[in-house]
Amino acid sequence: MPCYEGSYKDQRAVVLKNGMLEVRFLPDTGANLAYLSDGRRQFMVQRPEGSYRRVPFDGSYVDGECCGMDDMFPTIDVCYCENFPWQGTKLADHGEVWNLACDTKIEGESATFKMNGVRLPYLFEKRVSLVRENCLRIDYKATNLSAFDMDFLWAGHTMLVSEPGLRLFVPGDCRTGIAVFSSKGEIGAYGDAFSYPVFTTKDGKQRDMSVMGEPENESEKFYFKNKLKDGWCAIKYPDGTKLTMRFPADRIPYLGILQNRGGFRDIYNIFLEPCSAPFDRPDVARIRGQQSVLYANTSLTWYVEMEIES
Repeated sequence: MPCYEGSYKDQRAVVLKNGMLEVRFLPDTGANLAYLSDGRRQFMVQRPEGSYRRVPFDGSYVDGECCGMDDMFPTIDVCYCENFPWQGTKLADHGEVWNLACDTKIEGESATFKMNGVRLPYLFEKRVSLVRENCLRIDYKATNLSAFDMDFLWAGHTMLVSEPGLRLFVPGDCRTGIAVFSSKGEIGAYGDAFSYPVFTTKDGKQRDMSVMGEPENESEKFYFKNKLKDGWCAIKYPDGTKLTMRFPADRIPYLGILQNRGGFRDIYNIFLEPCSAPFDRPDVARIRGQQSVLYANTSLTWYVEMEIES
């Protein structure tokens, strides 16, 4: 079925549908994936209000809608660029792309969105299509429009509805997590390592991080320590519904997980964040030797597929 212009809340949307899936992207806010449904379940976290919450450029991400899947580029955390000739340039909260209006082109069963960088000279493009009855594909291209190398970070900030007993699946060699934050400190302080999936907390109890526990006003984020050899992760709901994300590990080699059991906005959800570099900031990734670089006058391409098995 050809994609078409529609709406989501009070915003313009580009809609793709087939016999199983319906998805809605928002061209005025970075082509955010606001809606993903298989007809039985809505997978994306959504705010209950009827109006979409917008903030100005360089505003706080969490003051905006803060739902669905956003592209974090060229950073997640606010920081300052260290690359010549942009030293000292402030990089906006959760990057720029999530809050930029797109040039949008609908062509048959696909749509393409393009955005130009504001404080750094880049072109960010994404093409969306339903490549199979149960599979959404997003093809990305980032181009450095300058004669200078640019450190960057891309993360697919995917906020998925969760429930107690949901299981997280990752490649078998993901055996060590590195804490970014933990509201109650169970997985440790920033930079602490812990065994995955099962580890022993400071009070001596065993905890399985591959299973979502009961709501308890807690949120935790971690990255897997090593580069992925296979680019995928998945969640499986207690009713058997499974969502699998696939991406090229040679270009998107890291994976972040945020488990929110009510510690943020009283929402219960899980974030899957495949990314080009870990630790939410390109400067920190470089310190750790895990940076990603968009080289002068070159482009980088990658993709994300989201497959639903009901």
